[in-house]
Amino acid sequence: MLQSKDLAHILDVLLDNNTGGELLSETLDLYRDILLTASGIDLGGELEMGCIHTGAGVAIGTTWAALCIDDVLRTKRFVSGLYHAIKTVADRRAGPVHVLYAGTGPWATLVLPLTSRFSPEELRLTLIEINDGSYDSVQRTINHLGLEDYVEEYIQTDAATHVISGKLPVDVVLSETMQYCLIDEMQVPIVLNLMSQLPPEAIMVPERITLQLGVLNDDKAQHVNRNIGTVFTIDRASLAAYAPKNNNLDFPTFRLAVPLLGDAAEGPLAILTTIDVFGAYGLTHYESGLTNPQIIGEYPTVDNPLSAIDFTYHLEPSPLLGMRFHT
Repeated sequence: MLQSKDLAHILDVLLDNNTGGELLSETLDLYRDILLTASGIDLGGELEMGCIHTGAGVAIGTTWAALCIDDVLRTKRFVSGLYHAIKTVADRRAGPVHVLYAGTGPWATLVLPLTSRFSPEELRLTLIEINDGSYDSVQRTINHLGLEDYVEEYIQTDAATHVISGKLPVDVVLSETMQYCLIDEMQVPIVLNLMSQLPPEAIMVPERITLQLGVLNDDKAQHVNRNIGTVFTIDRASLAAYAPKNNNLDFPTFRLAVPLLGDAAEGPLAILTTIDVFGAYGLTHYESGLTNPQIIGEYPTVDNPLSAIDFTYHLEPSPLLGMRFHT
């Protein structure tokens, strides 16, 4: 099938560390066109744009989930990281690798190219989506592309409360349901729920998300001048250590001392997001919409002192990194 050859070409481009920006953009344009045709969704439709507020965060609408494909480095690095996570499992034992994809959006964008390298006997997919439009669309997409044999199960549910009950053990959990600084969306509630049900050898993609307090340059580009310190991390260790008390779902508060202004080149304070997808693949500052810094205020000076900030990651009423400033 022509589409199978297209998916193979798309994966080759995404996995090639030497792929240039122009080829990457052209390839993802091709991929988007294939997915639009396969799914038949209307990106401008009112229903497609609607988001769901689950009580554990926001599940973005079909249109917004589809448009994530245009975040080119995000797509490239996540597909590459997922491929190597699957290879890691396949290399250590026989049998199919089972990927639980939580929050597929309308296209299951990050996993479909991998079907050109793995057979249905080598790769199994459980696909979870809460949004009606996206849930229907991902099934149409897979059926149109002739990839039904890869699917272990479609599940329409909230992945933040889903109980894993399939016959095939889960090897890899894939969930990219986040914004920069882990604001609003459901990444943390989802992985808290799913990874707590799985053994230590199960792989989480992305395997680490780190929020740091940093200083940007005092110029128009506002590049990162320096990091002051890490304020919150989501990985297997932090998930295992999470122990809410007295019905308070907050993560432990962390206080970070804030030094005075170092030189005239330093600009505002910001929260910096970095993502370790898997192995050598990740995203750092400004490489993706997921890693754009969030400016939180002018850098402290003698006239505007700031000694420390308390950081608390809240799950209720919506996921958010809270900050309390100390002068």
